[in-house]
Amino acid sequence: MSDYLPPEVIGEILLGLPAKSVLRFRSVGKTWYSLISNSRFANAYLARSNQRPSPYFLFGRREHEKVCLSLHSNPAIDSSDFIEFHPPYEKTYLYAHIYDWSWNEVFQMVGSVNGLICLVDSHGELHEKYYLWNPSINRTVRLPFVRNLLSAKCNYCHGFGYHAPPNEYKVARIMHFDNTIAMVEICAFNGSREWHSFELSADFYLQGKASVFMNGRLHWLAQHYHEQEHYHEREDDTWHNFILSFDLGYEIGDENIGYHEVPVPKVLEIGDHYSLNWAQIAMLNGLLALHGQYSEGLDRKYDVWVMNEYGVESWTKLYSIDFGVRLGRVIGFKKNGEVLIITSNDKDLLLYKPNSQSIIWGLQKNYESSCFYLDNYVESLVLFDTDGV
Repeated sequence: MSDYLPPEVIGEILLGLPAKSVLRFRSVGKTWYSLISNSRFANAYLARSNQRPSPYFLFGRREHEKVCLSLHSNPAIDSSDFIEFHPPYEKTYLYAHIYDWSWNEVFQMVGSVNGLICLVDSHGELHEKYYLWNPSINRTVRLPFVRNLLSAKCNYCHGFGYHAPPNEYKVARIMHFDNTIAMVEICAFNGSREWHSFELSADFYLQGKASVFMNGRLHWLAQHYHEQEHYHEREDDTWHNFILSFDLGYEIGDENIGYHEVPVPKVLEIGDHYSLNWAQIAMLNGLLALHGQYSEGLDRKYDVWVMNEYGVESWTKLYSIDFGVRLGRVIGFKKNGEVLIITSNDKDLLLYKPNSQSIIWGLQKNYESSCFYLDNYVESLVLFDTDGV
């Protein structure tokens, strides 16, 4: 009986292995090295990872003076079923005056696409450092420095996404300096790796830095300002709420074509300047979602809306969650629709199961830590052929 295995059989076996194991098999021989190093294999590996029924989710938390990131396949965050990673930051982020700063200003998760995580270190006085990190294979790339906006008098947000046809991963920043000027800065990893900037002739105010990438576009919550005469029935000045969408496939010179406005649910469309403070956007079961809390006395409920048909007014309230406690915020959705919520003291983590309308408490037993991030995660080989930092 021959010990020979056809390349297609070897490839099928490798597609089911962890990413780190796959890369180790490159040393077996020339055939294995050629197979694994082929971009088609990397694409097939990513496609297989996306098909797995129980993908990992990425969980971020702060413990004392360090940031911990871990991958879990079990909703019990404190279980042993996890892999912990150390962010690829320089040690300067653990500076002496850590308590003089907000962690959200120093360490931010920009987004996760195709197993690649984008992080930003905003500690530097002059520059921000953006990192692309694949924890599955422990490979990191640092993008060129870009000016730090923390001290700038502007309203800004950022996002991370993927432009499929040229196979480009892009980081985007949008800055709003006044009522008429918005500046966009974009860096493409697989392209020139240079920051390009241009102006948008659009009038909007950004609400929060969180973004969602889907359908080749980045999305943020935003508002238009309207004078009183536009809404005569209202006594105060009003704001028009919407979701700002930006196409990562834009062409230089046609930047405004990439800018679109996606409607929010009708009942949330008009409000004051603070009407979106409660809200966050997310992706739930492949649909654009909007979620947040409203108060009833001392209790707070969470509403979760989904857009059934992208780009048109097709919002449906998926569920309204009443926990009977004062909540902090939703930190993310699992791929099966389950919701992880952190309470207002940043200590108690609970899981809401919408199908059974049940709650699991006490997922986080370490009361010296606090949660700040959750995202679905798939293993991939992105960056395996790239020199790291």
